[in-house]
Amino acid sequence: MSAYARVTEALQAAGSKGRGTAWQCVAHEDRSPSLSVTNGNKGVMLNCHAGCATEDVVTALGLTMADLFDEPLPQRERPRVVAEYPYTDEHGEVLFLVRRLEPGYDGERKTFRQFRPDGKPGVSGIRRVLYRLPEVLREAQAGGTVLVVEGEKDADNLAAVGAVVTCNVGGAGKWSSDYTAALRGAAEVVVISDRDDPGRKHAAAVAASVSSAGIPVRVLEPAAGKDVSDHLAAGLGYEDLVPQESRPTNPRNTVPAQHAGPDNRSGISGTQIADTEWDAPVPLDSPTLPPFPVDVLGELGEFVTAAAESLQVPVDLVAFAALATISTATGGRRRVQVKADWQESTALYLAALADSSEKKTPALNAAAAPLRAVEDELIEIARPEVEATAQEIRITTARMSKAEQNAANAPADKRTEAEADAEAARVKLVELGDSPELPRLLVRDITLEALAKRMYEQGGRIGSLASEGGLFKVAAGLYGNNGKANTDLLLEAYTGGPYTIDRTGRASARMSHTFLALGLIVQPGIISGLEKQNPEFRQSGLLGRFLYAKPGPTDVDTFDSPPIPPHVSSAYDSRIRDLVKRVWSTQDVLTMELSSPARQAFGEFYNAFAQRRKPGGDLHEIADWAGKLRGQLIRIAACLALYEDPGAREISHGRITSVLTMAPFFIAHARAVFDLMGKNREGATKPLRDVVAWLRGRSDPAAVFSARDAWQALKGREWATEMDVMNDVLLQLEEYGWIALVPPPDTAGRRGRKPSPKFDVHPWIASPPKETP
Repeated sequence: MSAYARVTEALQAAGSKGRGTAWQCVAHEDRSPSLSVTNGNKGVMLNCHAGCATEDVVTALGLTMADLFDEPLPQRERPRVVAEYPYTDEHGEVLFLVRRLEPGYDGERKTFRQFRPDGKPGVSGIRRVLYRLPEVLREAQAGGTVLVVEGEKDADNLAAVGAVVTCNVGGAGKWSSDYTAALRGAAEVVVISDRDDPGRKHAAAVAASVSSAGIPVRVLEPAAGKDVSDHLAAGLGYEDLVPQESRPTNPRNTVPAQHAGPDNRSGISGTQIADTEWDAPVPLDSPTLPPFPVDVLGELGEFVTAAAESLQVPVDLVAFAALATISTATGGRRRVQVKADWQESTALYLAALADSSEKKTPALNAAAAPLRAVEDELIEIARPEVEATAQEIRITTARMSKAEQNAANAPADKRTEAEADAEAARVKLVELGDSPELPRLLVRDITLEALAKRMYEQGGRIGSLASEGGLFKVAAGLYGNNGKANTDLLLEAYTGGPYTIDRTGRASARMSHTFLALGLIVQPGIISGLEKQNPEFRQSGLLGRFLYAKPGPTDVDTFDSPPIPPHVSSAYDSRIRDLVKRVWSTQDVLTMELSSPARQAFGEFYNAFAQRRKPGGDLHEIADWAGKLRGQLIRIAACLALYEDPGAREISHGRITSVLTMAPFFIAHARAVFDLMGKNREGATKPLRDVVAWLRGRSDPAAVFSARDAWQALKGREWATEMDVMNDVLLQLEEYGWIALVPPPDTAGRRGRKPSPKFDVHPWIASPPKETP
């Protein structure tokens, strides 16, 4: 039996649905095929797009790695679990487990795998925390010292001798600013580096993050062995650890390895240049963001996955567009009673970021196509009646004008009859109301004034799916309103509140209820610095009303992409049409409720989440956004419930618990987007990344360059506005350890322009090591 036949037979036996290369993954709850099964020359390649390890999929099938090959592999020792490390939340509840296996897979000495508390492989959607978190929080809040090491084994060995110590899941290169937040309040953080290049690079990244948060930090390393466990095994103690700067340093880069970048500008020197090794530079790339949890979408996930594969775009783009489409189709005709004094609309504000080449508009069109088709049909059905009513209004208006003129000019004995005619016409006009408009479900890029008008014409509701970001521009006052931000309509339409349109020379138009669904896929440049340039966006709560996604670009771009299966597109089309027919087209606003178990589960999540928004919590810096996340998750749960059953009046426990697992995704992506909108970490390092990219693209990446060379190559970029800015960028890049100033020649007594500063480049510019930024 071939390996491919063996694997597909095992998939069918495990109840996996699929065919060809797309199957449901058996290592996690997979409602839509996310497992790619490819038949190669010598065997089968498995790739779970939800992130499950190949080894976990093989184990779930009851197979071995050798079963993936047509020819038997040499027998070797089977990996076994030698240690298990629980990661808990603040209260000691286990969030996930890390298991150490020896020997490792693929010839490795060891392998680490992550599991849910029930032992199921994969931790997608689960919040990432520091190891030994409760004691770390106690020590930090008490103003104590916390040690940071690279792995769980080192942490346990140091804890055994009385230290409060932690590490991050995944080891070197996986530290994020979320972890730093848990260390706030500590008198000092001591990072203990492994004695190798990846370990020192990791220690530098941790120290940079901790230092940027204003926490005192030092970097030490073992006096013996590779790591602190070897150090302890050699009979040495904490007091024997040595400062990292005491090891032989490289005169080519005098910044100590624990140098934290922009918060420590002293000690920068370029006067000593030698052909020896450099220290590892501070990483420039942003932390890897989690993938969109497509499994949570239930039946919608099948369309999202298929459309993303067909268009070769991140699933985030299609998922956001589809959710905005569903939200639009509810038309504000449903509200969710969370508790006695709390209702949520089904309006969703969604913003995903993608570069111009990432097929933003096709992703929007794929999701919105059924809605636009229904809109065309509704327009044609309504057109005769709308035109007839409009005509009747025009005729009655003309009749009233004539009657009023007759009443004004009639003799006294005929004036009463003329006035009665005018009054009858006026009453008729009141009955007819405003001139009706053809039904509209969607608008594209539009001004806020026009948006208000369209909403009023449609009974206070509309949806907008757009890929140009014009909404942010007009809200910022770039068009009209004397350059001032105008966010009132967007704020009210999110909550469903009333809104009045004041019109010059005409009676005001008042909407007693408003509803707006937004699905925006825009280029990062549209929102870069948005908050900094328009602080009222944050202060008013507008930015806090959006859910964000910042997916990385796909690495697939082939002509022969698979089409969306007809049955998948047909099912999606039918569901959107059914939503419009049974929900949007109705007049009454009905209330949905949480089932009793769902309400209890949400209440527990709500209470635990509240602590994270308070001072000292990891979400305090985005507390305004985080405060609305819980309600937004309710809205998503309602939209998904209505997508599967437009008659749904209750949100189930399963639906709520599933949607709540989306919180880590939205939090991680919101952090990244707010960072970009404020031009903090990501905005500050983009110029540095641009310079590094230019250096790598030269014919000789290792060659010395001048500041003027960099300016001539990069001027015209958004940030490269003048030479002084370029000089600041190069100074910062030197601080981060990527370049070093070449000592200028002695020009004393010489006339002419001072030569442009020259820089030597880090060897990683020309030859990046594996898994480095």
